[in-house]
Amino acid sequence: MSNKLFFKDGEANEWFRRNKKALEEAEVDKPITLLCDWLEPFKKNINEVLEIGCGSGHRLSFLSEGLDAIGFGVDPSSDAIDYISKVSPELIAKVGFGDSIPLEQAFDLVHLGFYLYLVDRDLYLSCVREADRLVKPGGFLSIIDFDTPYPYSNKYIHRAEVFAHKLSNSDVFVASGLYSVVNKFHFSHGNFFFHKDINERVSLTLLYKETEVFGGKSM
Repeated sequence: MSNKLFFKDGEANEWFRRNKKALEEAEVDKPITLLCDWLEPFKKNINEVLEIGCGSGHRLSFLSEGLDAIGFGVDPSSDAIDYISKVSPELIAKVGFGDSIPLEQAFDLVHLGFYLYLVDRDLYLSCVREADRLVKPGGFLSIIDFDTPYPYSNKYIHRAEVFAHKLSNSDVFVASGLYSVVNKFHFSHGNFFFHKDINERVSLTLLYKETEVFGGKSM
């Protein structure tokens, strides 16, 4: 079974139900707080932000409030999107997958919210393409996901035939020559500091989309 089909057939809603309480009870989201600190010098130019993989919308609310920006979200869970419409009606959220985002406009900040590790490998570059499409030249791209020194896969804890894929996701954007790393912070899945266990390693990366590349100005 493909990961996308598994999530489309119900796991997206199950994930939301499993994690909703913890997200509701979180008073502070440390990675998002750190991201807002990094973006503080550019705050006046950040008017609209998009989180792909927005889940319950709690992190998107923190982000949009911290940056005084309009928040947009996309998530494969219809239950999550219904929840956002009731709890955070100021957010604009739609059902969708990372390889085909149901939005046309570009954003000052696109945040990839911990979902790339669950993307089927044959859809991975489609997700990269979509994220890039949605970032304005001169805008920012941020990524929270597992981060390992080399790519590898292991079984998803909730379904044996579904796999989690771990790698340094920022590398593909940097290798394009279109993005520069602004900041990167390594922590772990359970704590806000580095973990020696490679399975637990996570990072928050902030990238800047260059406006002048390959000798010409990006349009």
